[in-house]
Amino acid sequence: MKPPNIVFMLTDNIGYGDLGCYGGGITRGAPTARLDALAAEGMRLTNFNVEAECTPTRSALLTGRMPIRTGCHRVIPPGIKQGLAPWEYTLPELLRDAGYRCAIFGKWHLGNVQTRMPTRFGFEEWWGVRDSTAPAIYGDLIGFDPDEMDNPMLWEGRLGEPCVPVQPYNLESRPFVDSIITEKSVAYIHEHARGDKPFFLYIPYSLVHHPAMPHPEFKGRTRGGDFADCMVECDHRSGQVLDAIEEAGIARDTLVVWASDNGPVLIPSLGPQADSGPWRGCLGTAYEGQLRTPCILRWPGRVPAGSVSDQIVSVMDFYRTLAHLADAGNLVPDDRVLDSVDQSEVFLGNTDKGPREHLLCFIKDELAAIKWRQFKMHFVEFQPEAGRRTRISLNNPQLFNVEQDPKEEWDIMEPNTWIAEPINVIMRDYHVSVAKCPHVPPRGAGPGVKGDIHAEEAKATPASATGKGRSLTG
Repeated sequence: MKPPNIVFMLTDNIGYGDLGCYGGGITRGAPTARLDALAAEGMRLTNFNVEAECTPTRSALLTGRMPIRTGCHRVIPPGIKQGLAPWEYTLPELLRDAGYRCAIFGKWHLGNVQTRMPTRFGFEEWWGVRDSTAPAIYGDLIGFDPDEMDNPMLWEGRLGEPCVPVQPYNLESRPFVDSIITEKSVAYIHEHARGDKPFFLYIPYSLVHHPAMPHPEFKGRTRGGDFADCMVECDHRSGQVLDAIEEAGIARDTLVVWASDNGPVLIPSLGPQADSGPWRGCLGTAYEGQLRTPCILRWPGRVPAGSVSDQIVSVMDFYRTLAHLADAGNLVPDDRVLDSVDQSEVFLGNTDKGPREHLLCFIKDELAAIKWRQFKMHFVEFQPEAGRRTRISLNNPQLFNVEQDPKEEWDIMEPNTWIAEPINVIMRDYHVSVAKCPHVPPRGAGPGVKGDIHAEEAKATPASATGKGRSLTG
């Protein structure tokens, strides 16, 4: 099998119920014709699970490891030096070692010092947002002092060179970010379509994260407000990438993945935002409305057209899955704990029984819940109230059957205490794995090694992959 090109579009804060093919679309005043068509041409996942915030999901995707292991288990304010540990062996590094070209256009959010930028983790070129999308508003906030914190910027970089800020990121430039991401992505596809190597193009869009500001061409398009206009723009931008793949004549040689990084944001002052569909919950909780987001795959002739899978899939699983499809399974590291499982047989329609039966759900560094088959056991509750996330201690774990009770309202723990046994086995195995390979602490250099991220920033010399993973000093 010829290794496919891989185009991975990751959107920001789009909920399970926002696309037409997931029950939203025109019913929310924002039709998503291009993405609905993509689902008809490929596979729609209905039990695709992400992490609790932007940074953890991106870490899980690129490392195949739970964010609690990588030290990237929460979003850190952009003024604090942070990032993915140089020790991690990321998906683009693995794919480059397998002969791929790799590029990223869009939001990084996994490091804001030179030693932890995208071009230090296997990407050969980058343009986009370094931190969260939210800092675009900083310059317009009362009392913001650029002498106390760097003005938000848009960045670019190339392999072997320092990443550099190229233009201010503010409310003036915010509406144009995703059009530029798309323009650069389309150009990249045409440039490398007939090259001597396959490519991995990672497109982490900024839409529809707040501030939700549509491009002027989409402003007022839906009469449903800025958020609905942004949804329609996101659908259009995704379609432009799909058109480029078709125009370049590589559709049958290209695996397309389209997903969202977390569930809806519930901040009343923002007004209506994304929707979690049939599920309860939003960003920052362990409910299904946060964990489940839309995910669509297309690979003509390989992924069955018009198919739907309800097998449990985690964003972490793309690490092993894409390594397998790229014929690079031999490069998957064995010197660390990987939580990724190979879902290729599910994605190719060869089985209706997936390899994953459970997921551990962390909120920051706390184990909040465990999913096992159709059940979910909560150990602590996180509820959003007026934009805040309230932690509620539970005297006893709560158990829900999310197939029968998608809103997770009916606690069935009392007659089903037997489920504690398989859940305890999952917890025991996790703790054993931590004892064998300790977590990377936040801003750390490797397992159990805190490191000095300020010193890294000072020396900031290019690093390269060292085969199966990085050494602590590499």
